[in-house]
Amino acid sequence: MKPVIVKRLVGIVFSAVMILFLGYYGILNSLEYRVQDTVLQEPGIPHPDIFIFGLDEFAIETFGQWPWPREVFAEAVSILNSYEDFRPAVIGIDVFFTEDSRIAGDDEIFAEALRDAGNVVLASALNIGVNRQTLQREVVGFLRPIPILYEHAESGIVSGIIDDDGFVRNALLWERVGEVEFSFATQISMMYQGIDEPHEFVQNNAYMFIHYTGLPGIEGFEGDFFEGSFADIFEPWFDPGWYADAIVLIGPYALGMMDHFNVPIHSGDFMFGVEIHANAIQAILDELFKLRVSDNTTTLIIILAILLGMLAGEFLRLRYSLPIIVLIGVGYFFTVQYVYTTHFYVLPILVPIFAMFVIFLYQTITGYAMQSIEKGKIRNTFMKYVDPKLVNALIESGEADSNSVGKKKHIAVLFVDVRGFTPMTESLRETPELIVETLNEYLSLTSSAVFKNGGSVDKFIGDATMALFNGFVPQDDYIYMAVKAAWDMVQGAAEVNNRIKKKYGIDLGFGIGVHCGDAIVGNLGPSFRKDYTAIGDTVNTAARLESQAKRSQVYLSRDVCDALEGRIEAESVGEIPLKGKSLPIEVFVLKGLTTAVAE
Repeated sequence: MKPVIVKRLVGIVFSAVMILFLGYYGILNSLEYRVQDTVLQEPGIPHPDIFIFGLDEFAIETFGQWPWPREVFAEAVSILNSYEDFRPAVIGIDVFFTEDSRIAGDDEIFAEALRDAGNVVLASALNIGVNRQTLQREVVGFLRPIPILYEHAESGIVSGIIDDDGFVRNALLWERVGEVEFSFATQISMMYQGIDEPHEFVQNNAYMFIHYTGLPGIEGFEGDFFEGSFADIFEPWFDPGWYADAIVLIGPYALGMMDHFNVPIHSGDFMFGVEIHANAIQAILDELFKLRVSDNTTTLIIILAILLGMLAGEFLRLRYSLPIIVLIGVGYFFTVQYVYTTHFYVLPILVPIFAMFVIFLYQTITGYAMQSIEKGKIRNTFMKYVDPKLVNALIESGEADSNSVGKKKHIAVLFVDVRGFTPMTESLRETPELIVETLNEYLSLTSSAVFKNGGSVDKFIGDATMALFNGFVPQDDYIYMAVKAAWDMVQGAAEVNNRIKKKYGIDLGFGIGVHCGDAIVGNLGPSFRKDYTAIGDTVNTAARLESQAKRSQVYLSRDVCDALEGRIEAESVGEIPLKGKSLPIEVFVLKGLTTAVAE
């Protein structure tokens, strides 16, 4: 299997794993939520009609150990409603009254105050049970205030929705178990607006993402909605007229009452439950309805992000793909903010961008790794045949690994063959190692001469060598360099032959042919066995010239001599018929060189 196919298959598997863990299992959800907290949650201007009176340390000092007699709350409700024409629109008490008071007559006093007020919302809770069939926890009902109180007041669910990391980012709007019970925030906002049916968003969604506006109050600091201590309501200076037509919330505001939670605004500070309700109420009143997109939508976004990262890494160069990926990431980041500001939805931020960059890095790194491995293979292959100084240029040009059918080029082709090699192999058939050692001596000479003059060894054919000039890479004065390489072989052959003859008693020599002309040069052959070579009549003619050359002779074609007129010494040997040629061609034998390089 081709490496590129393996790479793509591994990329697909890797992407599927990321989709599974990021989308289905949500392993980065906590980190994703923190990023959303930082980007989306910004404090705003608290609603001018929402006030909190806290059951704080001062109130505990005033009224004693908790729980207090319900007569205290009855009196507070009465005080807040003292002025008939300047009463609060709603009084929300975030305290459970789901059991009878232990004090005789206490519930009756509170019930009478609720009846006279008619503007109070009390706290209810979800009754959680276990489904006998699925053994899963589920809502089986509601824990409402005791009947005598519930008869004279509305109630709303104060149970919160806590994310896996312990933060409260969503608010329940309603729950249905046979009948609908609205949340504390929904019920209060409806009473404040004087409506019987909530906003369409609330009707269609059982919960919402809380856009926090007010900051929390903790460790001695007052929150944005905090107006004062519950005990202040009983002070002589307190004027209930200040809260006419407003929303007055009463709830725990002391750490010891264990009603504080992690919230995503202001660096994850704690916020009291009554403050969370205040923020939810403001979001409803200001119609800042937000809803985190479903897991399926998140998974789809992750898939699209991974696809973009994969395509960019697979098909674009890094100089283009990296800026494009960065722009996509930045564009998506601002898209999330735009959608959050102008529409209902909270989109994932970190996870899609993370997935896109991870798969992009995978594609880029593996692509470069495969490219380096492939270049290494090509370099090792061409180092055997091409001057090492030219190998990198050949690879960088892309010609070494090109899948094109070839290019038409004007080249010079040199063929050199060892004369006397066949008789030598017969005489040394019992010692093949000597044959190889002797042949390598001659092939080293031919290769060195080719490399020295900027040519490329195309292939070794037994004891013959085929070399190209201006074939693999562009080359100046390539026809002259081909002839010079042939001349260097002739000059060097004498020394090598003397050494071989002295060592092994073998007498060998060279026959060389050089021709120039057009040829098809490229990475030729089937996909499973390609060979970078040249084909055409020019190659065949050079081979035929070499076959006619005698020992220590270099045969040149008329085309070569005409191109190098005045730069070489050559003598015509007349017209010679060549195999495969319909007419004989004039052949010249090289006698020497008159200039080194072209002016």
